[in-house]
Amino acid sequence: MRIMLCDDEPVTIDYYYGHLSKLFEKMGVSCAIDTCTDSGRLLAQLYNGAQWDVYFLDIDMPLINGLDLGKKIREQDRGCYLIYVSIHRERVYDSLETRPFRFIPKDEFLSRIEPCIRDILADCRTESESDFVVLENPTVLYRYRIADIIYAQSLDKYIRLFLTEGAQTESIRYKLSDLERQLLPHGFIRVHKSYLANFRFIKSISSAGILLDDGKTLPVGRTRLEEIKHTFRRLTL
Repeated sequence: MRIMLCDDEPVTIDYYYGHLSKLFEKMGVSCAIDTCTDSGRLLAQLYNGAQWDVYFLDIDMPLINGLDLGKKIREQDRGCYLIYVSIHRERVYDSLETRPFRFIPKDEFLSRIEPCIRDILADCRTESESDFVVLENPTVLYRYRIADIIYAQSLDKYIRLFLTEGAQTESIRYKLSDLERQLLPHGFIRVHKSYLANFRFIKSISSAGILLDDGKTLPVGRTRLEEIKHTFRRLTL
């Protein structure tokens, strides 16, 4: 498990690092803990493709505060665990915009950190085969985590899958109609005859196209626009 500790106070970072190291050792779980006292530098690392499984963020930091940093992290990785550790208890409701796993007051870190880590590990173990899709053609069997698929594009007899983890893409011989049948129950929308999109990554829908969280725009089937909007509303409400 990869962990990032971000706080502008080096003494606090050392305190967290020591307790987390002992805690993971006690649980028999392997982890790699990185630290950062500069939120701007951490953001630069994220934009360069770096990722961690768990982020511990202070809120009150110079340059980029923890809440804004959390929003940027969410844009890059929807599946990570965000944990705010702050003296500002009044910001707990503001933090909900970034879907944090926990909000821990700094003066309660020692008592709350072990239950928090145990819950993260338990949550990781709940992932089952229902979270994956298996695609099989005459020569190859593929297996993908459904939450990692941003959208799929049909290209002749192939489909191109656009995945998370740094805009990774893969092309496989498969029918988009077959993929649609498999992914329809998991929140995917046929937005165009050649495109299938995961609703979780859709930012807006208009006659101009389907705008994704990463700024990319997909074409939209204009005769299906109202149906697409209706499906999106049903999935998000």
